[in-house]
Amino acid sequence: MTFFMLLEGPDWMNRIYGALPEPSQPRWRRVGHDVYRTVGGYVTGNLLISLIAGVSSGIVLWIVGVPYAVALGLVVGLLDLIPLAGATIAAVLVVLVAIAASGATAAIVVAVFFLVYQQLENHLIQPLVYGRTVQLSPLAVLVSVLIGAQIAGVLGALAAIPVAGTLQVLLLDWRRHRLEQIVPATTS
Repeated sequence: MTFFMLLEGPDWMNRIYGALPEPSQPRWRRVGHDVYRTVGGYVTGNLLISLIAGVSSGIVLWIVGVPYAVALGLVVGLLDLIPLAGATIAAVLVVLVAIAASGATAAIVVAVFFLVYQQLENHLIQPLVYGRTVQLSPLAVLVSVLIGAQIAGVLGALAAIPVAGTLQVLLLDWRRHRLEQIVPATTS
């Protein structure tokens, strides 16, 4: 859905802007562009995090000697695109393949890797990547996900970062618009 929103969103937004009064259109176009950048940053960040997951797991699988390490790394990267549950599904699949193909020792190493990696991804990589791509502070990313999960569960956690980025855009625009109204009033 996000992909199609990014693809068709500009056309829809142009129709909406056309319905607004002419003097306010530049302001709302700027806000819409910033929100679009925020959601696009979220998608880009998600792709980057999935790439990191796939490459790092592929390297660990190759080091441990699990066959088809590249293919399994690709599976991890693709499944990591599924928010919240994808990485866990990938870990279970890969550990099962590791135990079947390389034995218990390799499976334990791979399982430990996934446990450690998931903690790193959730508490370090995601906040840093989303902080840069959505332009929110890493703390704001963590807090927004926690609040979103508390309010609406899994769906809230999924929507938390784009919603927080959108709220930031709206707040900054409101402040800028308010300041523009105050400054001319004080100079006259």
